[in-house]
Amino acid sequence: MKKRAALIIGKALALFAVVFVSTASMLWFHRPEIPAELKK
Repeated sequence: MKKRAALIIGKALALFAVVFVSTASMLWFHRPEIPAELKK
């Protein structure tokens, strides 16, 4: 049972790492300012 839990946790962490590394920019943290011309 412990081996299966360790495999599931390992796969979840690997998936998280692949998703985190494959994104070119940090879309969740990057908030560019909108120019005033576009706000009109």
